[in-house]
Amino acid sequence: MAFIFHWFISGRIVASKNSSAFRNKFLPQRRQRTTTIRQPPPRAPPTGQNGGAANTTIVSRLANLSQLETSRRHVDNKEDPYVIMLVTCYSESIKEIEKTVRSLATTDYADHKKLLFLVADGLVTGKDQVISTPDVVIGLIRRLNGEEVYLAIADGRKQHNMAQVYAGHYIPKDDEGKVLDENARVPIVGIVKCGTPEERGLLPGTKREGKPGNRGKRDSQMLLMNFLSSVSAQPHARMTPLDYDLACKIKSIEGTCPSEHSLVLMVDADTAVHEDSLFFMVQAMVNDPKIMGLCGETRIANKTDSFVTKIQVFEYYISHHLGKAFESVFGGVTCLPGCFSMYRIRGETLNGDLGNDSETGKEFVPILIEPEIIDYYKEFIVDSLHKKNLLLLGEDRYLTTLMLSRFPKRRLIFVPQATCETTVPHTFKQLFSQRRRWINSTIHNLLELLRVDNLCGIFCLSMKFVILLELIGTVVLPVAVSLMFVLLISAMFTGPSLPLYMLLVTLLLPGVLILCTTFELEYIGWMFVYLGGLPVWNFALPLYAFWNFDDFSWGETRRVAGEVATTGNHHGENDGQFKIGDVKTYT
Repeated sequence: MAFIFHWFISGRIVASKNSSAFRNKFLPQRRQRTTTIRQPPPRAPPTGQNGGAANTTIVSRLANLSQLETSRRHVDNKEDPYVIMLVTCYSESIKEIEKTVRSLATTDYADHKKLLFLVADGLVTGKDQVISTPDVVIGLIRRLNGEEVYLAIADGRKQHNMAQVYAGHYIPKDDEGKVLDENARVPIVGIVKCGTPEERGLLPGTKREGKPGNRGKRDSQMLLMNFLSSVSAQPHARMTPLDYDLACKIKSIEGTCPSEHSLVLMVDADTAVHEDSLFFMVQAMVNDPKIMGLCGETRIANKTDSFVTKIQVFEYYISHHLGKAFESVFGGVTCLPGCFSMYRIRGETLNGDLGNDSETGKEFVPILIEPEIIDYYKEFIVDSLHKKNLLLLGEDRYLTTLMLSRFPKRRLIFVPQATCETTVPHTFKQLFSQRRRWINSTIHNLLELLRVDNLCGIFCLSMKFVILLELIGTVVLPVAVSLMFVLLISAMFTGPSLPLYMLLVTLLLPGVLILCTTFELEYIGWMFVYLGGLPVWNFALPLYAFWNFDDFSWGETRRVAGEVATTGNHHGENDGQFKIGDVKTYT
């Protein structure tokens, strides 16, 4: 299925019928690569700067990637949809946040059709950082600001939260502070979740808490989803002061109503998006209205930092080009990673869905902001082991699960042409902390998907059966590895046997997949490095995750200055009592 996807499907997903750059669109994406570099339209270099500086980006030019014929950044194409680029920030470094925002701002897509939407999750300072995350976000914006309240995802008094809103324009600069493009002015909104005056210790008799305003990544996503729901799906709904302030400021900097945005790209603050990725993702959405969500390929930026990063290179690669490629054939990718995924906010109706756009006469239905999805995703009472693993550890995967269960006739796919780079854990302590969350949330999300009755296929030829096999395979991994070592030891005494040959063939088959599909021969070398770490992947990590099934903290993955590691700390803990009426609304 992965072979079929790369040779016969992936090219059609992003094919532009009006561009000669896709003449060979039916060949695999890697075969479409050429040595032609797309040059932006000529313009005068900035005063006192090297003329080539304006044409550079924070990532390589990707000379071997199929390039667009002309730059789209300053082209007013009325058919291009408006895109929101959500960046959730917590304790990332200054360079990481700047690198992410710069990569999004310089993507090859019309500047006025994309909106940078940054959310700083609380007044926190990353470990070993000199300034706080909110200060980094604010420093990127030529702005106007305010402070408003909203209803957060928390149990107890922390449902009441406040946020500072900054709006303006972002001008891309390089690491030395030089302007990359004098003509670039990308609309940007920055939101700092600052907490109530009580949390900040501003009221008499109160003491400043450790992380004022911090409510978690899911709350940052829901902040945007609730806002889009109030201005799009429910145009006459009551709005929180924060939603109202956002609507006014977005309209002032973009000149268009926020409800015009139909797509949202979700990116983590330590991810650098390659230049053409946004165009490819939007093109896939435009080509197929049935696509409700998609993800690109996430590559590792720090491949050679340590042995820990090296064993992850092939694991990331094969999870996309084998796992997600297989699932894309059936339109049912079971996990759109939160670091690099795009969702359709609303789309054309299929098979009699309700909804109508009175201006165009077309029928539309909310997708990402569908009321049932929002109701489940914003659940703040997490009082069971199953809920805690879904909502506190695997929020991105759970959002994918909700969309698959709510819209079984729509598609979630993988777009290999869209690529990004992210920084992965470089120590075993960080890796175990991250994979503990991933493995436990995967198990509970697969259990949730087994309850969905209308996935494609029947009996053994169905996505439901594949999900069941994946669930069983995840649970029995430690046993499987133990039996593999038993087989190897027995072969040392009794000689090679048929099961041993079958094992070797199975381990080397991914290398054959590379030769037949993506032609990335360097990954064959990375495959052998990955095989050397099999005891870690298939034995140590699953056992560690299962042993810590009741640990819902983020552990070593994201630490802030002065934070003491405490097992079990999470955003779902009950804290006091919420006072009804604290969050006022506008009509």
